[in-house]
Amino acid sequence: MEDKEDKPYQNKDWLYKMYFVESFTISEIAQDCEVSITTISRWAEKFDIREIRPYKGDKKGPNNPFWKGGKYKDNQTGYVYIYSPEHPSANKKGYVPEHRIVIEELIGRYLRSNEAVYHKNKVKDDNDIDNLEIIVMGDFEDCSVVECPYCKKEFEIN
Repeated sequence: MEDKEDKPYQNKDWLYKMYFVESFTISEIAQDCEVSITTISRWAEKFDIREIRPYKGDKKGPNNPFWKGGKYKDNQTGYVYIYSPEHPSANKKGYVPEHRIVIEELIGRYLRSNEAVYHKNKVKDDNDIDNLEIIVMGDFEDCSVVECPYCKKEFEIN
């Protein structure tokens, strides 16, 4: 096990000199000492050399530096998701499958829990309106057409 003398960053005077006199950054000191930036930051805070900066600001949605416009493709399911945290069908991260939004815009309302969207060509990221159809779950007593009570459009049931 190494002694304290082998770790110069644990010496207040040395760390003070490197940071203020030599004007090294915390990351440069960490690299020279072959330790993490967090290690140097904690020792600098302990010696009152530098305060650890608190995390500030909202980093959700468009404020996140990795934001890509609020749209992504899930590699496991193959579906495209759109950021819409106010949507009633949004997942816990605020995303909704794009195919649901496309159909909802067409019919002018949110889909119900017994309504699903089917991709006719079975390509889950092809959300062209001509490729999507609503499937209503449940028994409709041999009906082949259902009328939307809101927009009065008729939909075929397969």
